Amino acid sequence: MEKAKLMQLEIEQQRKLPKEVKDNINTIIFQNLLAATIIMAYFCLINVSYYNFENNIFEEYMKYFALGMILITVLDIEIAYRKNSIRLWIIGIEFLIIGVVSLYIPYIYLHTNNILRIIIMILPAILVIYYLFKSLIIYKQKKFHYQNNLSDVKELMKFDEKKSYLDEESTKTYRAKTEEEEVIKTVILKEQAIKRKRRQEQAQKQSINKNTKGKKVNKKRGKKID
Repeated sequence: MEKAKLMQLEIEQQRKLPKEVKDNINTIIFQNLLAATIIMAYFCLINVSYYNFENNIFEEYMKYFALGMILITVLDIEIAYRKNSIRLWIIGIEFLIIGVVSLYIPYIYLHTNNILRIIIMILPAILVIYYLFKSLIIYKQKKFHYQNNLSDVKELMKFDEKKSYLDEESTKTYRAKTEEEEVIKTVILKEQAIKRKRRQEQAQKQSINKNTKGKKVNKKRGKKID
């Protein structure tokens, strides 16, 4: 019982995220914030190029920008493959989508209406919000997963404690029942011993009475013969 309580207190203290879990969460959040920074800088560079260069030069630069984004995507996927990281795979897919969108940006900026162009221009801010929200979800998810595992251990300890308590109660009941049976057995043996002693005493009295009667009969017969 005391051991279980001590373990429960230790688990309560460990509900705070340990350094290893914090480092893991910080690494994931850093990866997402780095991706957000790269994407934001990428679209800012596109917007600056659009306002500072001629259309034909802008179209030429966009080819290089798209190629650079594809190279970043390949590098990210290679790292994800080596580390077997699903989260890096997801970031790589996000980079790939942005690289594909980059191929259509010259047409969107130069040949479509202003509304669609404005949407693309504010896309970096939307993506930053997306990555911040994504980082917050990852933090909550990791924290919940860690504390949920502790709750499972705690429930298991409660079950073991309850089981040990039931075992202890069963042992006490068994001992009490055994002691009661021993008392009853002792009482029965005493009663049997008393009955046996009474029968022996009665048998001895009967034997003495028979002997006494036999002697009296013998004396009477002796007198008659005389």
